[in-house]
Amino acid sequence: MTLTQHIALTGLAAAALAPLVGTEELLLFTAGGVLVDVDHYLLYIQRRRNLSVSGMFRYFRELQPIQTTIPYIGLCIFHTVDFFILIALLALIHPPLNYLLAGCLYHFAIDLIDLRRKQVIFIRPFFLVEHFVRRRTEGYPWY
Repeated sequence: MTLTQHIALTGLAAAALAPLVGTEELLLFTAGGVLVDVDHYLLYIQRRRNLSVSGMFRYFRELQPIQTTIPYIGLCIFHTVDFFILIALLALIHPPLNYLLAGCLYHFAIDLIDLRRKQVIFIRPFFLVEHFVRRRTEGYPWY
């Protein structure tokens, strides 16, 4: 999904949540729903050795038509179960982080629906260990 789509869908969810929670919780939910995609930028930097934000958007936009032929895109660390567990553990110490976790999980669910629609649901790893196994597949990195 695009950044604009994530902002729009997270904005709708945040609007529905707004009457029920405080400002800090709402900001944490929104941050989790949008900023989790920073890992795409980190993947772009690793692949292209370039810090251009517009280049990153172009890079992932150009992948859209060929995603079905790519067996594995790489590690998007903020989209892993391991990252969600880390936030959940931190939320035991600071409970408002549950809203950050909720935003991340909301984002993740939207991504899964989109990846399923594109028939590439397993293009990213769900666990760090899975990444270390899959990065050894033939053709990786394919760029």
